[in-house]
Amino acid sequence: MYAGHLARRGLDDMIVRVLTVIIAVWSVSGCALIESLINTDVEQNKTAETANSERLCWVDEQSSSITMDNNCDLDYWLQYWVEVDALSWPKRRTLIDELGENATSKLRKIFLSQSRGTPYQARLRAQSWADELMPHLTSSMRSLLSVLVYKPSQEMLEFESALTILSQINTNQSKELDEQRQRLQEQQQQIDQLLKIEASMMEKREGISQ
Repeated sequence: MYAGHLARRGLDDMIVRVLTVIIAVWSVSGCALIESLINTDVEQNKTAETANSERLCWVDEQSSSITMDNNCDLDYWLQYWVEVDALSWPKRRTLIDELGENATSKLRKIFLSQSRGTPYQARLRAQSWADELMPHLTSSMRSLLSVLVYKPSQEMLEFESALTILSQINTNQSKELDEQRQRLQEQQQQIDQLLKIEASMMEKREGISQ
């Protein structure tokens, strides 16, 4: 009887130890599982935040009062710029005239006005469109448009303006030189006439004296 009691007691101790091990293993596994799920969720959130921060959109789709076609597709707009850059100014001017006044149209017209051969007034008008569009753009796209389009175009306008001023100065100087030449010719003619008159008078005096 005592032996049976010891056997039951040993069995009970074994069951307790087994349950303790099971509970311990489950606790560790459960914690590890929960931690793994938490880490996965955090990583997914970080990935999503990174993806959102790397999206380059012209306007903020949540807060902007305007809309933009292909808003977050920068490749589309770069490809569009490359395509229109190869067009002559008359063709680009026709495309500009066909566009409206919404944000997408203004952005297109800005790109259409950047290629070589664009007249001064047309490039200046494109700067005005950029000024109207800038306040509605995200900070990233304001910087991008400024670096790629606005500042180079502004420098070109200043250069063309300086050339125009120099051309006007040269034209005015050329006119002044022509006027001076004309005055010198007139003065020379007057001198020649006076010399002829003087020579004629001297001849008459000599004839009288003889």
